[in-house]
Amino acid sequence: MSSPRDAGARVSRSGALRLGALRVRGVLARGLARLAMRLVPPAPLALVAGLPDAEENSLVTALALARRFRGRTVLVARDPELARELIGRTARQLGQESFAERVEVRAKSHPRTPLDLVRASWVFYTHGLFDSPRPAGRRLHVNLWHGTGPKWNANANQSVRIGADALAAFGPVWGAEVARALAMPSGSRLVTGNPRQDVMLAADASSRERLAALGLDPARPVVLWMPTFRRSASAGRVGLREGEPFGEILDPVLAVLVSACAERGMQLVLKTHRHDDDDYAALGVRALSTEEVLAAGLSLYELVGLADALVSDYSSVWVDFLATGRSVALRCPDLESYERERGLNRPGLRELASGIFLESEADVLELLEDLGQGRTFRAIALAQLCEALGVGPLDPGGPSRADVMLEELAALARERFGSTLGISPRED
Repeated sequence: MSSPRDAGARVSRSGALRLGALRVRGVLARGLARLAMRLVPPAPLALVAGLPDAEENSLVTALALARRFRGRTVLVARDPELARELIGRTARQLGQESFAERVEVRAKSHPRTPLDLVRASWVFYTHGLFDSPRPAGRRLHVNLWHGTGPKWNANANQSVRIGADALAAFGPVWGAEVARALAMPSGSRLVTGNPRQDVMLAADASSRERLAALGLDPARPVVLWMPTFRRSASAGRVGLREGEPFGEILDPVLAVLVSACAERGMQLVLKTHRHDDDDYAALGVRALSTEEVLAAGLSLYELVGLADALVSDYSSVWVDFLATGRSVALRCPDLESYERERGLNRPGLRELASGIFLESEADVLELLEDLGQGRTFRAIALAQLCEALGVGPLDPGGPSRADVMLEELAALARERFGSTLGISPRED
């Protein structure tokens, strides 16, 4: 049986030809960029790019650089007006309003952006940028990515090769798997992340009233269901279908979750993945898109931080949520087909996390009973999972994830170049 890590799996002939052309283009673009970096001296500039523009790993990183980098910080975006509004919103969430104006926001399509990629001392991105060349000279590139969860981060119809020096990851175990899946250079450094967790941890009881903007009752428990997508026309290079869409399998355990939450006065909310083309109507669950969350004045990770419990599957969001110490449960009815078609990081999800799986009606009722009584669902199994992944609850009053990341990156720069490349020490 072929592995999902094999480049030839499930790609049409036309898709394969297109991917081949993209790979050739990428090789040429990376080679030209590295040549330009050898000819052009580095500048005191930090370039940050996120996909989508609302990606909080990039927004929080840009604000952290505005506080601590002795140079210009430029955030590039598809929609600069939206990005400017979002950077201001993130600054308010983190109590960093005075730094928002220090972040320059520019269209990714601006002709200066490729030149700044070549000139910048620091480049940060979440999904790669201009074919993600390896830096040359006194420069460091950082892959913020978009979470280090159980999902294998390469598939047959994507052409992703990340040339960054470092990967921000919440936990070294699956972080190392992400670096391997993205063909990052040997010796790439894993540094502490994810910066977006700072927004999640800043969402506390004092901001719970903001749930009302989404039509939710702040006084009642919120169970947030965040599955990854199974079917999408927009993901990858030629679309994706992996595993079994929930709208097709009509999962009975999730049906129990929907009805049991309603009976107990708990609010079950589905936050759909931005690529998701599934139809959840038959389940009768309240569904929210990213656009609806943003229109209500919240951000995705603020909503995550306000949840009382999280139900997920192969998404990285539940790994980030482990930092809260609250209940996490996984529902993976298509585990075998998803693992076969997409692949999972090692150690596998079944090996590490089976203790928090929802497999039956009894499991669902146990989760909701614990939530109602203020207990953590299967606390012992959750603690064992955290230990195996090298993660765990974080102190909201401790150093921010973004600051810890910058400290480790400054140390990496000092190790390589004898200088922090303009990153100043953290002010405690």
